[in-house]
Amino acid sequence: MYRYRHGAFGLVSDLALPDLVSDAVTPADPAGFDATAVRLRLEAVPEALPDPHKTGLLWQASGDAVLFSLGEAGRYLVRGGTSIGVAPGPDHDSHPDRLLNWLYGSVFAAVLLQRGLMPLHVASLRTASGLLAITGPSGAGKSTMAGALLARGHALLADDLLQIDDVAGLTRPGPETIIAGWPGVPRLRLSDEAIAAFGLGHGDWVPVEGRSKSGALLPLGGRGRPDRAPGALVALVELAAAPDPEMPARLDRLTGLDAIRAIHGALYRPGLSQALLGVVGLRAFSFNLAARLPVWRLTRPLGFDRIDAGIAALAPLLSRQD
Repeated sequence: MYRYRHGAFGLVSDLALPDLVSDAVTPADPAGFDATAVRLRLEAVPEALPDPHKTGLLWQASGDAVLFSLGEAGRYLVRGGTSIGVAPGPDHDSHPDRLLNWLYGSVFAAVLLQRGLMPLHVASLRTASGLLAITGPSGAGKSTMAGALLARGHALLADDLLQIDDVAGLTRPGPETIIAGWPGVPRLRLSDEAIAAFGLGHGDWVPVEGRSKSGALLPLGGRGRPDRAPGALVALVELAAAPDPEMPARLDRLTGLDAIRAIHGALYRPGLSQALLGVVGLRAFSFNLAARLPVWRLTRPLGFDRIDAGIAALAPLLSRQD
């Protein structure tokens, strides 16, 4: 049995999870564990939930339970933000990463939503001014921008899922407090070309199954322990490609519906978030976050040879503003 810290929650697991930070390897008896920790057990998981009220691609929700069915990879059952049942499929031994990738992404997202935290699908970095979250549609270059910033000395918190604290405070009017962001799984996925372009080839990169990218477990060589501390989220940046490759990079502040749309686009599995928070709760979160968090759009020419232009446009958000 293993005990981990993962952002805002503890995790007691029957499975070894090598990408997470371990508090300790514990004896089999869980007595004395933190009562608020999430418990992950290897157990029988049903193929379907009775009368699910919401369904999505590969998931069902019913009451306080969410079921993920991944075919040959296995199934997960998340209950009340306190437990995760795992039934590995027949190909788990030969493809263990399939189960772990879903655990670190969609399954943890369900746990967070049930615990009053919000998962954002962003690359996030710690800068001199605070936490910067980078969003955009699939293929927009979130990981590429994160790799470029990592190479320039900024600490990577997550390449996929960032935990936002105090969701209750963002779904109802009230006093404004710091928006806390907690790190996700400390791994970065980049193409081989990006790894070479950013001078990150000294890291211990390993192939990622089923992707035209490579993946790495952080820390990269010489960069110390992964950055696991929370911080204040200070900006959300939506990436956009310049329509003209000769167009200079520019950073524009988004307001009103544009800011709200950018936040909605940054949600991790919006359908699941809506199923668990409700339409009203999800709208309130997006509206209140847009009112409290600066949202920007970075429009820049694509290409590794032009990444410096995008970084230069981001400079006002990367340094401390006194």
